[in-house]
Amino acid sequence: MKKSLIIGMLALAGTVASTFGQGAIKLDNYNSGGPYVTYGQAGIPANGVSGTAGVLGAGLGAGWTFGLYTVVGNATASVGADASHTADPATLGGGLLLGTGSGSTAPFFTSSFNTPGAAKASSTFIVPGTAAGGGDTITVMLVAYNGADYLSSGYRGHSTAFTLTTSAGNSPSPVLTGGSPSSFGVFIVPEPSVFALAGLGGAFLMLIRRKK
Repeated sequence: MKKSLIIGMLALAGTVASTFGQGAIKLDNYNSGGPYVTYGQAGIPANGVSGTAGVLGAGLGAGWTFGLYTVVGNATASVGADASHTADPATLGGGLLLGTGSGSTAPFFTSSFNTPGAAKASSTFIVPGTAAGGGDTITVMLVAYNGADYLSSGYRGHSTAFTLTTSAGNSPSPVLTGGSPSSFGVFIVPEPSVFALAGLGGAFLMLIRRKK
């Protein structure tokens, strides 16, 4: 009995240590008063699925999800431009990685706050690779999307890369992501071009010929 109790206490201590053993930020542009996320292109359903289109330039309504990519250090100069506004941030350079787990996503425009384009996570996001006491510079890119995740969504968008300084992992008032970047919008993910499809078809034919 005593042995089981000791093992349980050690496991709990390990969980707490791993949670507060790194710095934190809060995915929240509601309490910061913006900048808000908007419909960046005409014809995008207001709810991200179907029906009435959202107003170009207006803040997102319910049905959308807020997320983030991070990397330790100032990598803003290494992150490339993206004319489509819909690319996977991990492919733009700088080493950005998708944030996962507690505090990494948040819904827009919920019943508890009816501010278009605003979202707030229910918990802090613990940034991998940062110090428990905070004070680390990190690079962040925010994303918004309509589907189960960013990469599978037909409507999505991302902010520019910007830097934040992490708070202590157990801080009651962590730094908010919303106060730093400029506003950004969601767009329709472009379909593969005819030329790209033709190239894939040509490559497939070449493989068939080689097998013969």
